[in-house]
Amino acid sequence: MTAGALLALTWLAASASAPCVRPNRAGIQVQGEVRICPGRYRIADPSERGVIIAAASGTRIDLSGVVLESGDSVPGRFVGTGVTSRDVDGVSILGGTVRGYRFGVRLEGGRGHRVTGMDLSGSRRQPLRSTPERADTADRLDPFRPRVFLAYGGGILLQGTIGASVTGITARGAQNGIGLVEARESYLADNVLTGNTGWAIHLWRSSRNHVVRNRADQTRRCAAPGAECGSAAVLVRERSDSNTFAGNDLSSSSTGLWLTGARPLAGASVGNLVYRNDASRASGSGFLAAYSWNISFLENRVDGAQRGFRLDHVNGSTLRENTVIGAREAAISADHGQDNTIESNVLLDARVGIRVSAAKVAMGSRGYRIDDNALGGTQQGIVLEQTTNARVRGNLFDRVGDGLVVDAAGHGTEVSGNVFLRASGWFIEAPDLNAGGNFWATADAAAAGARVKGRVSVRPWRPASAAGY
Repeated sequence: MTAGALLALTWLAASASAPCVRPNRAGIQVQGEVRICPGRYRIADPSERGVIIAAASGTRIDLSGVVLESGDSVPGRFVGTGVTSRDVDGVSILGGTVRGYRFGVRLEGGRGHRVTGMDLSGSRRQPLRSTPERADTADRLDPFRPRVFLAYGGGILLQGTIGASVTGITARGAQNGIGLVEARESYLADNVLTGNTGWAIHLWRSSRNHVVRNRADQTRRCAAPGAECGSAAVLVRERSDSNTFAGNDLSSSSTGLWLTGARPLAGASVGNLVYRNDASRASGSGFLAAYSWNISFLENRVDGAQRGFRLDHVNGSTLRENTVIGAREAAISADHGQDNTIESNVLLDARVGIRVSAAKVAMGSRGYRIDDNALGGTQQGIVLEQTTNARVRGNLFDRVGDGLVVDAAGHGTEVSGNVFLRASGWFIEAPDLNAGGNFWATADAAAAGARVKGRVSVRPWRPASAAGY
């Protein structure tokens, strides 16, 4: 039995014999062990005080069998909150359905809150003007100004909380699912947040949170090809540090996970772990990170997306043991980064396996370690553009067009221990490069030398059979 189920049984036993409360207006303040009488309630909250207000620490509200709704039928003008608290600790909310408000549940301040087993689908949602053929700029979200994105609403908002837990809730068919604003040490697990049009889960100045095993799939906004409307299954920004995102379903979304510092609008987020998530079939990038440091992308999967991973001005980060299959552009694309490690990934059937570049030379791209990746079915395996002090070691190139492409800036790149099997074009294309100490599927060094373009040295030559191929 899960912790959430055990908690639910405990509450039910405690409240079964207690008299119930029947709310008839907004602003009902409750405290202690509270059971709302089962039934359907239509109560508007135009002043946005909240319909049910947990007024004291330790308040426990059982909404089992309750449907609480605003009565408004136009999602773009929903206001108010179903259940709320402010600056009290240990508020617990169990069960029930809350819909038709700006926020289903809004908890501000306090420690140790618990929300479990609620259906918070159908919160506020902006009408969309975009069509599958054409994106409308009016639909683009603003992820950087709190006043704006708080107005967007959502199923749950945790604002300034510490140690809150949200488990087993459903928040579908709206704009946003769960929002964390200056929230710390939260635990979001086993929630169903599918089919929203903005952000299934979003963090702003929120650190040391654990986001695990949530369904945040089908978070889409603008369906037109190439459209960027700011939607993502998970959005992380503005100094949201040391969070863990593990085992989440982010598939079939505009972007799976978007982690951004976006100077000057938002500060960098540092030290986040992104582990074993699935962002397949993203219409844009499965994982997108910008202006951030020390991110660990480990064992994630992206099938059939536009791009697997896109890094922009990301430093000191690691991509390890991820799988990207069928990316329509690059499996991994990195611009203007420094000291990043890309290792032991499986990258198949993309236009480009790994592209590292710097369009603005002054900003630089350097210090990459690209080791032990398997690349197959790509038009280009690894491409280094305007990148210095890089290492390409132990990678496997098979069924590629061109294996390794390096421009003049990368003449000092260390290239060793790689295995070059099948290439329809060049194994290596570079103006000037030392590629001795690699393994080649050729009869001898001369044959390998005939398969490279530019002043590329292949000696000492080693047969691919020496590497087990």
